[in-house]
Amino acid sequence: MDFKKIAHAAVCRWNEKRRTDKTSDTHRTSLPEAAPAVREAVSPKAANLESALGGFLAECYEFRFNVLTEATEFRSKSDKENGTFRPATERDLNAICLEAHRHGIDCWDRDVARMVHSADVREYHPFRLYFQRLPAWDGRDRLHDLAARVSDSPLWVQAFHRWMLGLAAQWAGLSDGLHAHSTAPLLVSDEQGLGKSTFCRALLPPELQAYYTDSVDLARPDKVERQLTEMGLLNLDEFDRIPEKKHPLLKNLMQLSALNLRKAYRRHSQALPRIASFIGTSNSRELLSDPSGSRRFICVLVEHPIDCTGIDHAQIYAQLKAELENGERYWFSHGEENALRLHNAAFYRICPAGEVLRRYYRAAQLGEKVRLLSLPEIFARLRRLEPGAMAGVTLPKLAQALVAVGVQKVHTHYGNRYRVAER
Repeated sequence: MDFKKIAHAAVCRWNEKRRTDKTSDTHRTSLPEAAPAVREAVSPKAANLESALGGFLAECYEFRFNVLTEATEFRSKSDKENGTFRPATERDLNAICLEAHRHGIDCWDRDVARMVHSADVREYHPFRLYFQRLPAWDGRDRLHDLAARVSDSPLWVQAFHRWMLGLAAQWAGLSDGLHAHSTAPLLVSDEQGLGKSTFCRALLPPELQAYYTDSVDLARPDKVERQLTEMGLLNLDEFDRIPEKKHPLLKNLMQLSALNLRKAYRRHSQALPRIASFIGTSNSRELLSDPSGSRRFICVLVEHPIDCTGIDHAQIYAQLKAELENGERYWFSHGEENALRLHNAAFYRICPAGEVLRRYYRAAQLGEKVRLLSLPEIFARLRRLEPGAMAGVTLPKLAQALVAVGVQKVHTHYGNRYRVAER
């Protein structure tokens, strides 16, 4: 391409435009008498340019506005079969402008940008569009088989299905706004290379792969909040490396159903629905530190390589869509959350308080006669027996350790007591 000729032609067009502006008559149109002002009408030349450029763009390209990313996307109609939509960058707009010149349309790059970034471009929601285009469900349950690729544990299979319903409800806009998708599967293994992260990514269909990320920085909660409104799945990769002090923040983020954000180039914040769900992976079993918050996770032990091939995304999400439209519950009941809490006891982080507690106490059996002890009583005895190991241990930490080992807490007239038996 001869850029000197292009530049010379552009200068000539600019000079011609200046001469035209000086010599052409000013066309004005009358407003109603009640209006205090008059405005300049669009000149025939400008109208012809707009018509010609609009026709060229409509004939050669497809445009759409992504409401999640707030970016205009396009593809060439000449490559419609194989071409995918991509964001329209300044470089792309310049190329389109030059292509218009070759078609005899005397436009500027700002003319192209004005049309491409206008409200005339149709809006679309990537996830809503995907669910609208799904085929009818053929009636075969594929969620069970998908979960069994990871583990055949009945609790996992059932909980994973429920979690996928919550994920689909947020994507398709079928959630009621009252129940946030506050639960996350955690794929755990003692070794690497079993395909945990690959399975997480494979949950998204090819059309939505751009909305998966394992770059979740809890040190920047504002960024994570934005990801919740723009992405589909956030992978908390290497969950065991998340500092314990960040767990309360993560819990709060997981409970959000909508977010109030101010997007770039916006003066005011706006309420945005949450789209993304959480999932996680770990190569260590010591994951959870808060027994009361452990119901937010579905820990599953991966003991073999996960087969991530041949996933029928269309029928899987068609099944989820059909189940949601038939009123299937997509949130976890209290009973299901309690089952998760008990199941996750094997994945608690071992703390000094827990180790000392296990040496001197155990959870009382059902019907076993024991003396109910208060938290300070247990704390005082352990500190007397193991002063070094109990250094730095607080009453709240000891309370968490009691719950972690399955000790029952009883509310009495004298306050909370624990059903423990001495070893």
